[in-house]
Order: sequence, then structure tokens, then C-alpha cells
Amino acid sequence: MNRKLIFWTCLIVLVVLFFYSVRNILLPFVVGILFAYLLDPIADKCQSWGLSRGTATSLIVVLFYSVVALLTTLAAPVLFEQLYGFFKQVPTYISRLNLEVLPYVKHKMGQIDPAIAESLSKEAGVFLNKLGAGVGAALEKVLQSGLWLLNLVSLVLITPVVTFYLLRDWDTFVKKAQHLLPREHAPVIKKQLREIDLTIAAFIRGQLNVCLLLGLFYGTALALLGLNFGFIIGLLTGLVSFIPYVGMLLGAGTGLLVAFFQYGSDLYHLGLVAGVFALGQVLEGNFITPKLVGDKIRLHPVWLIFGMLAGASLLGLVGVLVAVPLTAVIGVLVRFAIEKYVGSEYYSKEHDAKGPPPG
Repeated sequence: MNRKLIFWTCLIVLVVLFFYSVRNILLPFVVGILFAYLLDPIADKCQSWGLSRGTATSLIVVLFYSVVALLTTLAAPVLFEQLYGFFKQVPTYISRLNLEVLPYVKHKMGQIDPAIAESLSKEAGVFLNKLGAGVGAALEKVLQSGLWLLNLVSLVLITPVVTFYLLRDWDTFVKKAQHLLPREHAPVIKKQLREIDLTIAAFIRGQLNVCLLLGLFYGTALALLGLNFGFIIGLLTGLVSFIPYVGMLLGAGTGLLVAFFQYGSDLYHLGLVAGVFALGQVLEGNFITPKLVGDKIRLHPVWLIFGMLAGASLLGLVGVLVAVPLTAVIGVLVRFAIEKYVGSEYYSKEHDAKGPPPG
């Protein structure tokens, strides 16, 4: 038992170290795996209609990337223009926040000890100035770095190839993996793998539709209100809404900040912008998410946020993409371990020894 534990521990450590060492080139492969996973049900459906797996895969991949290329060609100029304009204004917004908002806050803090208020005001001013300079420097560094260009080229050239071969051989990979399972524990492992698949599928396939719908709603609504950069703010808010609460809070904060600098203290326009985000939350919580995702995710929001932040800190964008399936896997395994523990003799003895709970 100890040898098996040591073997599997060493193997997992080596695999993790390997992928961490090649993290800078993983993006096209991770995206290709994600697309293959998303498109596999469509390929299975085409096979049920009599098409061969190879023919179905070719048609699906060509159609899918043609649609992606068309949408990118149509939307990229507008999105790039709004993104460029927004990021160009970020240092200005931060400077105005320092000049216009902080004095107001300082005035309201007049009842606090003047020395403390003055210290807080200076610290906040220094922080905002550094933040503005940092944002500008980060953007300049990203544009000057060749890594983003390499990732972009690899996404365009490598990802479709990875998607095609993985989608074509997906069922073969699954069968071979199931064949390698230890026969004694195969039924239990398959059951847990089905739970993992349901969780990942519900989140990725369902949440992807939720994000797209919310992005279109927020972007269209804010653009109709006349908010500067409203479409890109709303679209990004929707796309980031797969992180529970964080996406909406970031989007609402950014939208209200831009609205403040555009309309000043006009409560009518500020209220309209806030109303768009409030309505989006109502639609998401009561109609969109229950309809498209349901209750299959079974991932606690705090656990999901932690997983994504941990993945982002370790592997950047690749870590965010990998975080969802990993948190789903860990969540299913933890529930399985708890179920086994509660049904074990150790738990029963411990529970009997302590006696019934008070009350």
C-alpha cells in the first residue's frame, strides 16, 4: 500500500512539474481540449445520423472555426477600438478620482481625527497614482512583449489541429482510459467520472451560454443608455460572470465609475446604469442560470473563486481555464470521501461514543 501511495504521489508531482515548466505553451492545447469537449456531443449526434466520426469531425471543426473567424472579423475592430479607448482613459479616470473624489471623501471624514484623515488621504492618493502608472506600464509591457503574439499565432494555427484530432479520437481515448481502470474498482471510478463529467458539462456548456447572454444583455443595454465604452464594459462583465459575484461587482463598479465621470453626480443616469446591472442579476438568478445550468454544478461559489484565483496565480490564463475542471474533480472526490467516511465503521463508532447531539 505504501509503495502504491509513493508511486502515485511521485507520478502526480512529476506531471504537475512538467506542465508547470511548459505553462507558456499550453494555451492552444488547453483551448483545443476545451473545444473538443464542448463539441463532442454534436459529433456523437452526427454519428447517430449515420456519418462516420471522421466526416462528422471535419464538418463540425470547419463550421465551428468558420463561425468563430466570421464573428471575430466582424466584432474585433469594434471591440479593439473600445478596449483601446477605455484603457487609454484609465489613467485619466484614476487621476480624476484622485482629484475629484478624494477631496469629497476627505471633507466627509472631517469629523474624524484630522491627522488620521490626512494620512488616509495621502495614502489613497499615492496608491491611485501608482495604480494609474502601473496600469499604463503593464499595458505597454504587454504590447511590447512577443509572448502575446506567440499565443495568438498558436491559437490560430495550432488550436484547430488539436481540436480536430482530439474530437475525432475522443471516444477512443475514453474507452482506452476505461480499459486501464483496475477491474475491482472500475464501477466506482466510472460513477465518480460520470459525476465529474456532469459537473464540468453543466458548468462549461451551461455557464458559457449564460455568460454570452449576460454579455449581450449588459453590452446592449449600456450602449443604448449612451454610456462611454458601454458595450465593451457590458460584454466583459458577462464573460467574467462565470466567477460568482466577482464579474458582476467588477462590471458594476467599472460602469458606475465611467458613468460618474461622464454624467457627474447625475443620480438619474447613475441609477439607470445601476439598474441595468441589478436587472441582469435578477434575470441571471431567476431565469437564465436555472434554465441553462440548473443545480448540476454543485460547486460552492467560494471554492470556485478560490480555485480560479489559485489557477490564475500559478498559470495565468491557462490556470483559469484549467481551474474549473480541477475544482469540479476535487469537489466530486471530496463529496465521495465524505460519503465513504460517513458510511464507515470509524464514523459509526465515533458517533456512538459521543452519543446523540444535544437538544
